[in-house]
Amino acid sequence: MIALGGECAARMRKVRIAILLALVCILVVLLRVAVGMPLTTWLQTLAFWVEQSPGSNVEEPPAWSEWIAPDYYQVVGPAKLDDVPGRGEVSYAPLDALGRAGRVVACVDAQLAEEGAARERQNMSDIKPSGWGNNEEVDIPLPDGGTYHGYMWNRSHLLAKSLGGQEIEQNLVCGTRMQNVGSNRKGKEGGMAYAEMLARDWLSEHPDGWLYYCATPRYAGNEPVCRCVVVDMRSSDGLLDSEIVVYNAAKGFSINYADGSFAPES
Repeated sequence: MIALGGECAARMRKVRIAILLALVCILVVLLRVAVGMPLTTWLQTLAFWVEQSPGSNVEEPPAWSEWIAPDYYQVVGPAKLDDVPGRGEVSYAPLDALGRAGRVVACVDAQLAEEGAARERQNMSDIKPSGWGNNEEVDIPLPDGGTYHGYMWNRSHLLAKSLGGQEIEQNLVCGTRMQNVGSNRKGKEGGMAYAEMLARDWLSEHPDGWLYYCATPRYAGNEPVCRCVVVDMRSSDGLLDSEIVVYNAAKGFSINYADGSFAPES
């Protein structure tokens, strides 16, 4: 009798699990139909959610999904702190063997940010971040329905000038216009500009505080163009504490990260 009761209980658990899975599948199908998301896109999005769930380490560069990050950034959890430099100091990793920029770490305070914003921007025309060279004007649809017309690639700062970053090769990556500033409209900042806006706003409200800011480009294999930049920042009061993935992509275009070339998606 005991054995039989155990078998019945196990069978009922399996039935309940099967019913729950069926209900989840039905809900997913209804949701997908309601929003008009293609099945392949939904599957890619689901895989991304599983891979980049809160608490996971962003070690492998994830692919951009418009459904998850229409403004080319995604907050994935709290900041991950490592070596924190002294207040007002910036540390640039040396270029690697492939000439690629690495992690930039800073302890940004109001003075560093003010000095960066006040100084004249240096000429960057002679600086060619890894992967630079295939550039031309494009039209990229924006999340608000507008269109960006201009060059695909920017020399994108890892630490913005307005936060004390320098115009040097160790601080620049080959980033799409969307990765760099998104739609670049007041109140609709995207890409790296979103993280930079959060940092500047906090510093302006807390002039006596400081902000840990770390920007790490993520490359796939030996590719010279990064797939994304991971920004970790935490304020001295802990109110600002985020890890943000900024995607190096552009809607409507397929990018070859092995050489920086791109083409309209078919």
